[in-house]
Amino acid sequence: MSNIVGLNRRAFIKSAGMTALAGAAGVVATGANSAAAQTSSSNSRMAGGKYDFDTPYNRVGTDCSRWDGPALRYPAGAFKYGMGVASMDFECAPCITEALTERVQHHNWGYLSTTEPLRDGIVKWNGERHGVDLDPSSIVISDGVYPGVIAALRSFVPVGNKVLITSPAYSGFYSMARAARIDTVDSQMRIVNGRYEFDWEDLEQKMTADVRALIVCNPQNPTGNVWTQEELLRIGRLALEHNIVVLADEIHSDVVRSKHKYVPFASLKDAAVVNNSVSFNAISKTFNLAAMKNAYYYSKSPTMLDRVNQFHRAEISTLGVVANTVAYQQGGEWFDQANAYMDESHNFVENYIKEHMPSVGYTRNEGTFMTFLDVSKVMAAVGAEEQYKEHGNATPEHYFQDWLVHNSGVYLNPGSDYGTGGEGHMRMNIASSRMVLKDVFDALAKAVNSV
Repeated sequence: MSNIVGLNRRAFIKSAGMTALAGAAGVVATGANSAAAQTSSSNSRMAGGKYDFDTPYNRVGTDCSRWDGPALRYPAGAFKYGMGVASMDFECAPCITEALTERVQHHNWGYLSTTEPLRDGIVKWNGERHGVDLDPSSIVISDGVYPGVIAALRSFVPVGNKVLITSPAYSGFYSMARAARIDTVDSQMRIVNGRYEFDWEDLEQKMTADVRALIVCNPQNPTGNVWTQEELLRIGRLALEHNIVVLADEIHSDVVRSKHKYVPFASLKDAAVVNNSVSFNAISKTFNLAAMKNAYYYSKSPTMLDRVNQFHRAEISTLGVVANTVAYQQGGEWFDQANAYMDESHNFVENYIKEHMPSVGYTRNEGTFMTFLDVSKVMAAVGAEEQYKEHGNATPEHYFQDWLVHNSGVYLNPGSDYGTGGEGHMRMNIASSRMVLKDVFDALAKAVNSV
């Protein structure tokens, strides 16, 4: 790892590994006998060069947003399974932990001299995996997709104007708009033959003079769409025709299921469309590095890039650069195995719902490690529409979130947080051991089938 961190130090002892913080006060929340309460050893290679994603890795008691955050809301102990926040439960790629461990042996935390190895990793990863040729000078390192998109919104959308969002969409887009002091307008997608699709007529009707930017989420969170080249070209040309800048959030770009292909917006075969866009990405989902605060954005148009840069300032950390650089350089095999495991987990979820939860609707994911469940029938059965105000909930979906925790222990995200079209849905994270998923779905089935 010395070439990563710039230190000529003794290599990290690989057998040391990381262990979960078992025995913490929050462990009881997962249930002493449940799969979620089990602890893995170091995520070392198994026989045949395979990583272990089956053994649950215990994150409880580590100030973990996914597992410790919901427990604070339900102090009586009803909460058991954190299946909301978009982070993986797997122990990270060993190369990342090794590089970080080596770096912390150097006990000085002054300024970085360069991020060129990180930039080179971004170029190589995108070129080899996704077929997009990036000029290193066109890449701006950021401390997250959030600050990059907010800077773009401030640049392209005057205060009081709007950004167009195809919904249901990531809840963070709405908070980004608020931070930029602009408004949002939703174009609700339709479900056609079991797949979410753009409502092209509605989308173009929403492209009014006060709409100055369009967020294209690819793959789409929470619906899991991986947009085709034809779909992206059509939406890009519509935006160009209506003088609307495309902001492509591609943070889930690596997490794509078999038989589907992520198409970077910047790789489209229409230079005018591409030059009317800015793309935002990171490997925080790919390698579960959200806390390392490292992302990037780029544009094929220097003018567009300069406009965003005037509102952007990155505050990146040394450890974030180390972790992300080594992930790009050495983490590919780990991710490929993790992605294949999550693909099979999606199959497990789909089959389980069809067989054991007839009242829950499922739309097949093409990408991301989230799934968007239609629970409208169950919500109606428990009277969510009638009960939510009486219980002080913001929406019926927030009432149902509480109902699920109290009746199954499972914590999901309310679909109403994801804009128009999220009603009657809950977002679920499937990036866990299938032992945990089995426990979770058994608990969910018992709850929803009882009403």
